[in-house]
Amino acid sequence: VLMKAVLTETRKVQTVCGEIVYTFELKKVKNINLRIKHNGDICVSAPRNIPKEIVDTFVISKCNYIQNALDHFNRNDVQKSEMQYVSGENVTFLGKNMRINVVKDSQEYVSCDRVYVYLHVKRPDYYNRKKNLLNAWLNEQCETIFTEIMKEVHKKFIPYNVEFPQLKLRNMTSRWGSCQPYKGVITLNKCLIEAPRNCIEYVVCHEFCHFIHPNHSKQFYSLLQIMLPDWMERKELLEKIEII
Repeated sequence: VLMKAVLTETRKVQTVCGEIVYTFELKKVKNINLRIKHNGDICVSAPRNIPKEIVDTFVISKCNYIQNALDHFNRNDVQKSEMQYVSGENVTFLGKNMRINVVKDSQEYVSCDRVYVYLHVKRPDYYNRKKNLLNAWLNEQCETIFTEIMKEVHKKFIPYNVEFPQLKLRNMTSRWGSCQPYKGVITLNKCLIEAPRNCIEYVVCHEFCHFIHPNHSKQFYSLLQIMLPDWMERKELLEKIEII
């Protein structure tokens, strides 16, 4: 499953709020869609048959909304690359924002109550240890939750003689998932652990469908529609998620 469109173009428009620079993406969509990333990038996707001038007009009409969103991100954004792993920082897990709580302890481990992620460490000021401890925990969650979802989805594919595949985890920048049907492997992006569970189910189901139709043909989408009737809604939700 691709995370982003491949065909892009950078465009500029003048508005009452000043110049706006945005990335224009051609996608297989019905409407013009606007997305503002936490890093300040402005992305607009539109059907291939819509003139660029109409898209420019759309962006101009949304200038106040764009400016307000950028102001909000400037005030509140803390990028993952800048995390200090201290109490109060956010961790996104299955679509929910939880806060880190660093606890001084004689034993080192991670616990979670779906409100806080507790980092139990001997030295609360030891940055690398906290970072490695949290990443190891997130990797374990990926393995456990993704496998659980794959087992649930696989039940629908048993009548098609699809064997349960091997799960591989990777950090990917342009895909949520991929598969190798002939090797019996599904690879999922570790960042998916931040998405709601129904979005993860969509990605897994998408990849399982490739075991029967290794392409994006009409037959593939027909099968996906049968297996997951609301897949388009889940896909749209996933596309709105910005993973830094």
